[in-house]
Amino acid sequence: MESQNSNNERVVVHVWGWEIRILHWVNAFLIITLALLMLGKEGMEYLGVEKELREPINTIHVYFGYVFTVTFTLRIIAGFVGSHYARWHDIIPYRREKWQAIAQNLRWYLTGFSGTPARVVGHDPLASLFYIALFIVLVLQILAGLTLAGIELHMLPGSLIFSGMEEHVLEEIEEVAEEIHEFGFWFIIFFIFAHLGGLIVHEIKEHTGLFSSMIHGKKYLPKD
Repeated sequence: MESQNSNNERVVVHVWGWEIRILHWVNAFLIITLALLMLGKEGMEYLGVEKELREPINTIHVYFGYVFTVTFTLRIIAGFVGSHYARWHDIIPYRREKWQAIAQNLRWYLTGFSGTPARVVGHDPLASLFYIALFIVLVLQILAGLTLAGIELHMLPGSLIFSGMEEHVLEEIEEVAEEIHEFGFWFIIFFIFAHLGGLIVHEIKEHTGLFSSMIHGKKYLPKD
């Protein structure tokens, strides 16, 4: 009975600083907007809409991409100079304890949520593996997007980098960039659904205020 009361007793822990919360929501908004614009452009192309009518959507997509490049770069920098739980040492599982927590969380999922998941204050160790993959994909998305903007729309900085190149070389670079960009798009769609699914599961099973912590910065963790 005492252990049950101890488990139910909660303490408030301030986890996320204001800068991380702002960057989280801004980047989430930009990623969803970029994905919707890409879907809109692909849909218009599928319906046979002329290229001249599709180009404004593409241009808007690029401008949102410029903004995302800045905000995403700020998030990377925050991984070095931000608050404790926003830093890379809390995301990258380089310690033995992190891998033990990953194994515990895997068992928790695979056994139908029996027992308890690993107790963590900052980033969930298992989810961190997906975050690392997402960060890598987003870097590739930015590079591929800037490449395509430079080649197709002659927009900076790609227009400077690729100016003067032979046409067949540009076509090969464009094809590779399109493949990377399309793969990144589908990975992001997968990540969004996986992220929301994991969020719902942890909210129901743990009651730590995982979602609300990205609004006010606090989690409600078991005292034990």
